[in-house]
Amino acid sequence: MDLNYYFEPVSLERPAGSVAPDELTLGRSIRINTASHPIDEISNYQLAIFGVPEDRNSTNSGASAAPNHIRQKLYELYRVNDKLRIIDLGNLKQAARPEDTYFGVRDVIAELLNNQVIAIVLGGSQDVGYGIYMAYEQRATKINVVTVDSRIDLHEGYMGSHSWNIPLLKSPGLFRYTHIGHQQYLVNSNFADTLENKGFDVLRLGAVRANLLLTEPFLRDAHMVSFDISSVKQSEAPGTIYASPNGLLAEEACQISRYAGLSDLVSCFGIFEVNGILDSNHQTAHLAAQAIWYFMEGYIQRKKEKPVQNNTDFKVFMVNHSDMEHTLVFYKSLITGRWWMEVPDMKSEASTLVACSQEEYQQACNHEIPEMWWKAFRRIN
Repeated sequence: MDLNYYFEPVSLERPAGSVAPDELTLGRSIRINTASHPIDEISNYQLAIFGVPEDRNSTNSGASAAPNHIRQKLYELYRVNDKLRIIDLGNLKQAARPEDTYFGVRDVIAELLNNQVIAIVLGGSQDVGYGIYMAYEQRATKINVVTVDSRIDLHEGYMGSHSWNIPLLKSPGLFRYTHIGHQQYLVNSNFADTLENKGFDVLRLGAVRANLLLTEPFLRDAHMVSFDISSVKQSEAPGTIYASPNGLLAEEACQISRYAGLSDLVSCFGIFEVNGILDSNHQTAHLAAQAIWYFMEGYIQRKKEKPVQNNTDFKVFMVNHSDMEHTLVFYKSLITGRWWMEVPDMKSEASTLVACSQEEYQQACNHEIPEMWWKAFRRIN
């Protein structure tokens, strides 16, 4: 597959940068697809950035210009690591219909996945996430998705940024879906109930703000992460039509992005709904760029951990009580301190590992079956 057919070359050719005009900035140290230097062998890279200038199925008109808006601020940042191999593929070529854009995104993500290259997507509107999901749907039977958004996009009607979650929930391949940071007064309560009834997880903004570490296990298990910039409060990210006075702080958005980067499983991270027309002093573009930087920083610190018994890097805890039908098995990494739990598959007598926290282990020790365990058990069985 020749990716050059899918992309417009980057027009910002190695900008000097208004903040740090030297060779150590990202704009001067990553491989950039330009008219004179097209895309080469994609497997040579670890991370691939690309923009999707699409907003035709969104009320956030102007988001289609976001990729270059974000890119310019990203290029000004200092590189994360001199050994990190990054390519900027450019912007996806304009398709005749938004639906064609989704298929184009699907093809590109599939090619990157086939070459074990992590995708960083600069939106565009969040319905682009459907195209990303279709790529996973072609190759996996258990797909884990995390969405960070102030709203839950389950509105019936045309396919768009307010409804892109609907085909995901109908997909037999979706195993674990987590929605992070919704603001209850902005969400139809039936939407949250729909997710809960399917055994998925919904973390309200208040719970996230009270303990940001709650988000880490869900991000650790994710394959794709879709970050709507409207989840950040308006004073810190004004550049979107969906801005709200409440929301995540900029630091929290960056930490969530870092958690996503640290995950061994996340192979696509996308930021959506940035609107340069509404952006004051490029503040939102700055934040989006910094969140991507933190994702990159997390990526270079990944620890390839696979919890198994008889592995000296893990400590195994078994919790068994007379009022519990199943023995609950937990693993704690002695390297990172992270936790996992086993959830049995009653049909195959096998088990699935689910990322969790020490809190789930403590609940089991208190004769309580953790809600996270129950939800995973329901999905599996």
